[in-house]
Amino acid sequence: MTAPVGDPTDEVSDGGLSAANARFYQALESADLGLMRTVWAHSEEASCAHPGRPPLIGWDTIEASWQAIFGAGGNPQVIITEERVIRRGTVGWVTVAENMISEGHTGAAVAVNVFEHDGRCWRMLAHHAAPVLGLS
Repeated sequence: MTAPVGDPTDEVSDGGLSAANARFYQALESADLGLMRTVWAHSEEASCAHPGRPPLIGWDTIEASWQAIFGAGGNPQVIITEERVIRRGTVGWVTVAENMISEGHTGAAVAVNVFEHDGRCWRMLAHHAAPVLGLS
């Protein structure tokens, strides 16, 4: 099977997993649906929970959510901190703090991004982001 043009090739390593995670945030910041498609596993097992929203199950539903988000405009700059990469063979997850700036507004979330290596590259199976609420 030939990979699509522009399809990444990642090593089964912490560095390859971190690069896949960076592609996810690059797709988010640039509102690039094509890149987002290369990041995700096109599976009915895939899941995505955007901050403050119920979980979405299956690639078709997840893709529709990204289309709506990107179509609304105002995509944020996302500054990732506290990245932690954990890998167990061909499965891995990355935890991060997401610091977002969009049209003069700021926000923060924590996220867990789960990936599986498909023999060629890391594909996202799950993204779960939750807002960080201010402490009073």
